Amino acid sequence: MKFNRIVLYSFTLLIGIACENELEQLPETGILAENYYSTQENVESTVTATYNELQALYDYYMILWGEIPSDNAYIQAPNSNGGARPLEDFSWTSTSGFVGSIWENSYEGIFYANTVLSVIDDVLYDSESLKNIRIGEMKFIRGFLYDNLTTIYGDVPLVLTIDDPTYAFDDARTPKTEIYAQIEADLLDAIELLPSSNSAGRPNTYAARAILAKHYMKTRDFDKAEAQLQIIVSSGKYSLVDIDALFGVENEGNDEDVFSIQYASNLDGMSEGSEYYYMFTQPDDQGGLGAMAMESSLYELYAVGDLRKGLVTESSNVYYINKWTPSPNNSTDDGGDNHFVVRYADVLLLYAECLNENNKTAVAATYLNMVRNRANLDDTTASSQSDMRSAIAKERRLELAGEGHRWFDLLRTGKALETMNAFFQNDGSKITVEAYRLLSPLPQAEVDITKMEQNPGY
Repeated sequence: MKFNRIVLYSFTLLIGIACENELEQLPETGILAENYYSTQENVESTVTATYNELQALYDYYMILWGEIPSDNAYIQAPNSNGGARPLEDFSWTSTSGFVGSIWENSYEGIFYANTVLSVIDDVLYDSESLKNIRIGEMKFIRGFLYDNLTTIYGDVPLVLTIDDPTYAFDDARTPKTEIYAQIEADLLDAIELLPSSNSAGRPNTYAARAILAKHYMKTRDFDKAEAQLQIIVSSGKYSLVDIDALFGVENEGNDEDVFSIQYASNLDGMSEGSEYYYMFTQPDDQGGLGAMAMESSLYELYAVGDLRKGLVTESSNVYYINKWTPSPNNSTDDGGDNHFVVRYADVLLLYAECLNENNKTAVAATYLNMVRNRANLDDTTASSQSDMRSAIAKERRLELAGEGHRWFDLLRTGKALETMNAFFQNDGSKITVEAYRLLSPLPQAEVDITKMEQNPGY
């Protein structure tokens, strides 16, 4: 698979950080060069490389994958859409670029995390506390990436060691149940190893609990999910901020940020920025890519007085989600906005969902109303479990629009086929979403050279 094929390439990039003498000491065919991993600095450079893969994942395709196949958004520009248009009409194939890109970036991140976990015990660190935090971070990222991979592709190869690339052709898919056990183990370890506060862009113990709760919800284990979310809510560490203080570079690091991917403008030759404003906000006729516009049916769901309507901009009868900041320079891919992977409103709505599924509907309303009231809306009128379930799903759609959650929410709740086929029917479209589309195909390049079988339908 590409993970193994890119090992030597990735490692070559990694060791380029080291000095020339260290580079000369490396064996030509070695994957794990012990001479390189002799200092804390060397390991820390690999930790940084792991976070770089999260940046690459969430700079574009992961957001589009969470929005475009859903009833939230569509690609407005007819041509300049980065090859993502098949997401809109469910016509993607095993050779679609984003199918391979998400796979590649994910497995590169797993490679780097595995590398750190393989060597760090033998490296002298300034403190054992810092070493344990790094182990927790790598287990968090590995568990997080495998949770994404299983949602998108289903069964995938479970790789926990640094493999010799000569065995690349032996890769096979691991049953999801086995991967789920590893995800849970990694995230439980991360919860124990991570501090309650960490540096910006690095997970803390509450971020690990949030990702683990989402994983439990995917497997319909609402009791375990509720327990994890309850710890976050009762910690008092997070709170909802005013809508106008939530997004934008000037508001980064606010009290709603549970875990976010970091980007920055004017740094390292403008290589650390994001493309969100250019791709997802600006109208196509004003210099933007037009890769994500809001469906008018979603805009119409916002009630009069809902403060979140102020985060939507209309241009020539097209609606754009306006949660991002323009680049401070003339580079369209150097915006400074971080991306919320988890924010507190997400946690509250997930908690409400778990409470409702666990027959605590009246209590669930309390947490749903916190999000509604922040948006200047009255308390929910939902009282039955069924009505509360619908109310929470609607609120998540309104609250998290454009942030890459909707398609994954539809998958998690089993509503994807029902919702999208009704959407296309109401829209007068001839598109019918078939069940096999609930999973992406595996990248064809991986299937061709390994023992992996392609997902049905592709």
